[in-house]
This record gives sequence, C-alpha cells and structure tokens, in this order.
Amino acid sequence: MSKREFFDRHAACWDEQYNHNVASQIEELVQRFDLQPGKTVLDVGCGTGVLLPHLLKKVKDKGLLFALDFSWSMIIKAKKNKAKMGIHFINAQVEALPIKDHTIDYVTCLDTFAHVSDQKKAVGEMSRALKKGGQLFIAHTLGKKELAEYHRLAGVEVEHDTIPEDDKLREMMKNADLRDIEIIDQPNLYLASGRKFR
Repeated sequence: MSKREFFDRHAACWDEQYNHNVASQIEELVQRFDLQPGKTVLDVGCGTGVLLPHLLKKVKDKGLLFALDFSWSMIIKAKKNKAKMGIHFINAQVEALPIKDHTIDYVTCLDTFAHVSDQKKAVGEMSRALKKGGQLFIAHTLGKKELAEYHRLAGVEVEHDTIPEDDKLREMMKNADLRDIEIIDQPNLYLASGRKFR
C-alpha cells in the first residue's frame, strides 16, 4: 500500500482518532501562529480539516484560506466537514504546489511534514509561495522522539516518517530564503517557524 493509499484508507475514521488526541492542543498552537485578520493562509496537509476553523477564526471574513492535501479522500472528508466555510480546497503534493510565487501570507503545516517524501523540496515550495515577510509554521502535536515512536508503531507505510534533525531543517529553511528561524521540540509539541526575507 502506498502512503497516499494509507491516508485514503484512514480518512473515514480520522476525526475520531485524531481529534480525541489533540483537540486540547490546537487552540494553543494557533495562538503561537499569531495570524492576522485579512491575510491569506495556505494549510498544507489539511487532512479532514482539524485546523481550518481555527485559522478562519483568525483571518476572519476578509481573509483567504487554501487547504491542501495529497489524499483525495481526506479532501473529500474536509469538504464535507467544512462545506459552509468558504475554503478553497486543493488536491496536490506539497513538493509541487499549484500556487503562484509570493501570494501567501502564512503557510501552516500541521502533523504533515514528517510524512513528506522530499522535505527539502517541500520547504522550498512553501517558501516560494510566501510573500516577503510571510511566515512558515511546521508543527506536530508530538515532540520529535515521541513522533518517531508513534510512527514506528502506526504501520509500515509511515514507520520511517520522521522530522529532520534541527541543524538539517535550519539549513533547508535558510536555503529557502527563510530567516528568524525558531525550533521548539518538547513533549506534545514540535514547532519550526521562519520568515521569508525576500
């Protein structure tokens, strides 16, 4: 089974599994993003849409929200869950974003980055989409070691999915024109952020 097939298969029951574990963390995490009203946000790896209501609450009516996932089944579930919210859904891979250069104010990537096949290319693509001064937030609701152990037990399709070492991710982000890079790695939280400087 491919990784896409793995997530397609889990889409139907994803909310029950996922929301039970992380619902209490999401609101606090979005506060760390410090999103501003009226801005444009791209949520990479949106899954069934757990983050979307929180992002919309921040950018408000004048904001614009794109939600992207490589699993068509996840997109279908997200559309059904958030049908009345005016979100623009995209079925694509982060390594080849169908987004114009310098058009996004914030890119969020929650519980997704460890699953990305080409993480260097993904960082480059997310940065490419950002406006000058825009921000990238790569987050997981587990710390790096916790996440590696969780994926090891989750199935052969994701057992080797990990977050890069801090130095390697910093290098990826710097090479993608991101600065003000911060990495937090603690129990129940991994957050790497950077700002597009040109």
